[in-house]
Amino acid sequence: MYIYVLNHDHAGDEKIIGYYTSWKKARKVMKEYRSSVEGFKHFPNQFSIKKIRVNEDNYYFL
Repeated sequence: MYIYVLNHDHAGDEKIIGYYTSWKKARKVMKEYRSSVEGFKHFPNQFSIKKIRVNEDNYYFL
């Protein structure tokens, strides 16, 4: 099973918007934030959606 994490990262200030059960739901919320939420709508290209498998370690060494 996977979840989709919606993030916004502007100048190193990363915010997790939410966790969703489908890419489509994450995309819908991203569109809403891009168009109407103050602080996010001014930086519409800073969003990302990451697909993550649940019940699995997601820590990576750099």
